Amino acid sequence: MLIGTVTAVGEDAIRKKDPMIILFGEKATKDIRTVAIIQSFEKEAGNIKLEPGHTISFDEKVYTIKTVGSLVNENLNTIGHVTLSFSEVIKDDQIESSIYLSPHELPEVVVGTKISYDD
Repeated sequence: MLIGTVTAVGEDAIRKKDPMIILFGEKATKDIRTVAIIQSFEKEAGNIKLEPGHTISFDEKVYTIKTVGSLVNENLNTIGHVTLSFSEVIKDDQIESSIYLSPHELPEVVVGTKISYDD
């Protein structure tokens, strides 16, 4: 399991009409920080491998992974980046750096929120 703590929430990071969240590690650029949620890890990600059926939690709210894009694990392990999509998977338009989650509702995210990646 990998646990991240939210250290910053960009001014345009959460929009109710767009059911997705972009997460980045502490090394995110200034421009990325405006549209992303920044997370800091207690330990280096290193070798986490997320797959369908695993879960991601925001504090106590648990989401089930439905689909994992081909770039997700490498990006999460190297730069702390992943895009979380809280919508149905569109087979022909899947984002390769995205994890599609269920239920399809945005979590409450504030500075201090714990994000648990359960592999």
